[in-house]
Amino acid sequence: MKKIRLFLVGLLLAGCATLEQANVDWIAIGPEFPPTKAKDLEIINGREDVKRPYGNLGLLRIKNLRPDRNTLLMAVEKGKKIAASKGANAIQIGQYNSAEDGISDPRVTLFIYAIKYVDNLTEADKKAIEDFKVLGSFQ
Repeated sequence: MKKIRLFLVGLLLAGCATLEQANVDWIAIGPEFPPTKAKDLEIINGREDVKRPYGNLGLLRIKNLRPDRNTLLMAVEKGKKIAASKGANAIQIGQYNSAEDGISDPRVTLFIYAIKYVDNLTEADKKAIEDFKVLGSFQ
């Protein structure tokens, strides 16, 4: 029984180590808002599926992922936490898999767009948008 527990802990740590080796980039497109809860984020398939007015907060790239289900699921959860920390209400996920290019040791890059719905903004949200207009634009 003890050996099984050690084996399972080893698998978990190996999965975490794989994700920690990934490179994470946040590219801000809009302002940051008060954090939301990652568990409440809506996952959308494409921009055509968004039925509410929205703005893009940024693009998150998580690179150098092993193309296995557990690693990708952990990366999506990490992406949700980062997007929620920026105030997102939804995310759209895309990916590039280097196996498509015939690479012998393929890796996956996830692209996660953080989206903020703008049809029910608080006063603090409106202030964040106004403050951001000094540096860029929010659409």
